Amino acid sequence: MPADLVSLYLPNLLLILSVFIVGAASPGPATLMIMNVSAREGRAAGIMLSLGVVTGSIFWACVAALGFVAALKTSVLFFTAMKMAGGLYLLFLAFKAFRSASRKTSPGAPEAAPEPISHGRQYLRGLLLHLTNPKAPLVWMATLSVGAASTAPPAFLFTAVSVCAAAGTAIFVGYACLFSTRSAVRAYRTMRRPFDIVIGALFGAAGIRLLTLKTA
Repeated sequence: MPADLVSLYLPNLLLILSVFIVGAASPGPATLMIMNVSAREGRAAGIMLSLGVVTGSIFWACVAALGFVAALKTSVLFFTAMKMAGGLYLLFLAFKAFRSASRKTSPGAPEAAPEPISHGRQYLRGLLLHLTNPKAPLVWMATLSVGAASTAPPAFLFTAVSVCAAAGTAIFVGYACLFSTRSAVRAYRTMRRPFDIVIGALFGAAGIRLLTLKTA
């Protein structure tokens, strides 16, 4: 973005970035999944999952910036399909968490290592989680509308999306690094069953809430 536009739109850009950071850093399905995968399967798995989440976020940001969200909102069929897909996927994640919690280990026996998942599949898991979230495009539309006037040039919107993408990458990858530390992994292994039960309950609640969400 040209220097004169930077100085003109800098307050708006900072406002958009602030709103985005608060939303991205807040606990949600993506954060819970990154935390769970990082503690269970390691830092590399958590980072690849995070990059998938960020890619899905960028996709919806571009959709919102191009003005497609307003048209998509009028498609009841589209948002109903997204709502069903997102809700069922969250319930699937809840089922996996509860199944993990139901596994019993003998006292003193070492914790069984989780079945390895390729980095490509981890990336797709994160991408699918965000692409099936019908709230994501609406949140992006609200985020951009906070600081972007109707006369904002395309260069400003591109810059805003790019800056938010960089911030989102730092936040989610930071979570992956944080929850894959030795202390975090040790805490997870010690409290695996109650932790998986809580994660499953949160995923299940989010899935049911999404499935029962009324389509405007």
